[in-house]
Amino acid sequence: MAQANSQDGGEVAGKGKPFFDRADEVVETGNWDFAIEMYLEGIKREPDNVQRGHQRLWEAGLKRKYKGGKPASMIEQLKHRPGKDPVTNLVNAQFLMAKDPGALAHMELVLKCARALSLPATTKWIADIMLEWQSKAVKPPKRVLLLLIDAYAAIEEYRLAIEACQIALKFSPEDNALVDMLSDFSAKHTIKKGKYDQEGDFVKGVKDLKTQEDLIQKDSLSQSKSFLEEHVDKARADYLASPTVIGKINILVDTLLKLEREEAETEAVNVLTKAHQETGSYQFKSRIGDIRIAQMTRKYRKLAAAGDKEAAIEQAKRQLAFEIEEYSERAVNYPTDLGLKFELGRRLFMAGRYDDSIGLLQQAQREPRRQLQAMNYLGQAFAKKGWLPEAAQTLERALQVEGMTETATLNIRYSLGDVLEQMGELQRAQEQFSKVAQADFNFKDVRARVDVVRKKLAGGG
Repeated sequence: MAQANSQDGGEVAGKGKPFFDRADEVVETGNWDFAIEMYLEGIKREPDNVQRGHQRLWEAGLKRKYKGGKPASMIEQLKHRPGKDPVTNLVNAQFLMAKDPGALAHMELVLKCARALSLPATTKWIADIMLEWQSKAVKPPKRVLLLLIDAYAAIEEYRLAIEACQIALKFSPEDNALVDMLSDFSAKHTIKKGKYDQEGDFVKGVKDLKTQEDLIQKDSLSQSKSFLEEHVDKARADYLASPTVIGKINILVDTLLKLEREEAETEAVNVLTKAHQETGSYQFKSRIGDIRIAQMTRKYRKLAAAGDKEAAIEQAKRQLAFEIEEYSERAVNYPTDLGLKFELGRRLFMAGRYDDSIGLLQQAQREPRRQLQAMNYLGQAFAKKGWLPEAAQTLERALQVEGMTETATLNIRYSLGDVLEQMGELQRAQEQFSKVAQADFNFKDVRARVDVVRKKLAGGG
């Protein structure tokens, strides 16, 4: 999405309507990213439109998250950094929050941007979400509560400032400054209370807070079974009213799977099977495969937990065979998806089909997100074939890739040490194992590997 430019459109009431309308339509299809882009275009033109813009954008972000949507990438975060234009900053902050609606840092940024633009409705909207979040936290950051207290005071929402003060005082009961603020806001709230219709604004405020609470409860960390069952009923009714709308199909399936019950999973499979038969869209068949894999994984874990090692091994073999078949079909249907090539190549490696895995892993390493994992498996596949020089060269190239995480580095160094030991290059093998041990002494069996190589170097075997 192009970054916002407040010079193009400005804050003109109603000018965002075409974008909001289009976003509402797109949400029904389940194309969350495009819907987010449309909502942001509308917000760029109407920065303080909470109901049509900010609220629905956040809901779309939550739905995207439940569907498995990932947070903004590092490149996207860099593109959406704060700049000089305040409207651009608000839109960019909302982009980041839509991609990761539970991230406190993004909420804070939206709040700061709303305050910088003097947008009282948007300020209250995001502050209410943050306050509800903090009220459920085990130990809410005092810094965030002070930020909320200040924001509410600035827009004369003294009742909510009092609530934020009370939460902060639970964890800092001896903070005299908080005690003084609570007293001050209580007096101001009493004065203001007589100035508005309690059956109007006040009741509406309570209803708004209930709406925010319902939305926050949708987050997987706070969902209850009864809450989920209510939403299954609603999603099922929406689906039955429009059984061919992709978005409604996916929402019903997502909600059913969150129940984590076999009968709900069976219903989800039936819904997806019907959708696949009627539309021919492979995405529905792929989702059935995901459900089957999850069920097989659950069965394996139960067998392992029960101590039935032999049955667990047989279950793992059946699951691996199923996953190879499943990902082979997906790779045919999505031939340009390098992530699928990686997943298939990894499973073929696990099955001992090294020749088949190598070609796929070589293609998968072109995908930046999978590059290091693919190169690690590729090096190991060469080693399993006995192609040790090729294995070592592949792993050494992997160590030159920039931006490696510590875990990736440890895995590749360990694999390289193993290959070098097989090649008889004991000094170099020792260097790699030693570096792994110095970074993480408990990594795999690296302590034993260091001892073995050193013993060989000393002529002891």
